[in-house]
Amino acid sequence: MKYLSANTYFTMKFKISALIFSIFLLSCSKEKSQSERLPFSVDGNLKNNKIFKQMESENEIQMMIDSEPPKSKKTTQLIFDKSNEYVCEPIFWKDTDTLNVNIVYHSGFTSGGFNIQIHDHRYEVSPFRMSDHITDHEKPSAFKNPKQKLILDKSAYKPNDSIYGYVEFEKTEYDQYGNVIPHKGKGYFRGKIEYIK
Repeated sequence: MKYLSANTYFTMKFKISALIFSIFLLSCSKEKSQSERLPFSVDGNLKNNKIFKQMESENEIQMMIDSEPPKSKKTTQLIFDKSNEYVCEPIFWKDTDTLNVNIVYHSGFTSGGFNIQIHDHRYEVSPFRMSDHITDHEKPSAFKNPKQKLILDKSAYKPNDSIYGYVEFEKTEYDQYGNVIPHKGKGYFRGKIEYIK
């Protein structure tokens, strides 16, 4: 019988958590009107930006769940809430045409970042935090969008495609405890779109 290493266990656990979060966003999106999402811009030359060439010479960031330094190349060059420690994990769920680009950091017991949900040539950015600590009756936060911008290298994607993008946004979060939390993100990302059955 094979046992999972601690690194593999945590990686799988948080990929599953990110996927569950994506499903949650997908179910919530059905309640949103089309007008609440914004159209994104397309720049077919985006992947030739010097930022992506620079990223080719840098290794991916090492997260707390990594036992060894990653050998893959860097997938983000951005700042979100004053940190630049994020990776890009784009996914398509089986039987959906919604692309979820997860910009995330996994610490081992928590993860956070933001999700870019792309559907029908429109998108929405949603900051998130997840942890092992689950509380009953937790209500989702409300967000307001003072600023949001997305540029992609193509107008449509399919599983196994590469995606290159630039995002810039500011959002104010109002949580269930009455806290007002500003979120701000800006920068470049890339990745290969995974297909999840």
